Amino acid sequence: MAETLAPMKEQIHWAACRLFRERGFHATSVRDIAESVGIKGGSLYSHVAKKDDLLWDIVNEAADRFFSALRPIVEADLGVMQKLRNAILAHLDVITSDLDAAAVYTVEWRHLTSERHAAVTKRRDEYESLFRGLVGEAIRERFITAIDAPSAALFILSALNYVFTWYHADGKLSPEEVGRMLADYVFDGLRRRTA
Repeated sequence: MAETLAPMKEQIHWAACRLFRERGFHATSVRDIAESVGIKGGSLYSHVAKKDDLLWDIVNEAADRFFSALRPIVEADLGVMQKLRNAILAHLDVITSDLDAAAVYTVEWRHLTSERHAAVTKRRDEYESLFRGLVGEAIRERFITAIDAPSAALFILSALNYVFTWYHADGKLSPEEVGRMLADYVFDGLRRRTA
């Protein structure tokens, strides 16, 4: 019995993720999710307690992937510029490997209940702090200290996070090529600020 529930739960998860991205959390009904996996609306509740739980799971799984990608880079024995480049590539890889989840994590998370919203905000702040640390180190080592590290980190993450709006897996560039291109733009921009 458990073997048949797990695949359906996965199907529900991915259907919700896709629909939340396409329509938005509030515009997606439980019936929409159920229909997309071929079950009746009421049957969905045998797999999930409520729609908010799906959003919570999607957002937390995305956050876990971002942390799993970034922490080893922060802890690696590499030069700071290589760490920052690797962090940009890793962040972009998480986004391009699941565009639906990236969109939900970036945009729809704000519809979580207040307690869950606060928990996700705390996780996002922690991630941004790790990323900001790399940016700050890079600025101190290679650029001028007049560049504000928090603002630079926010700019970089904003540019990366919204790649889901234009990136297509069947497009001209691979995720790695997009990552290298964006990393080059970031580094060129920081260099120009020091000129």
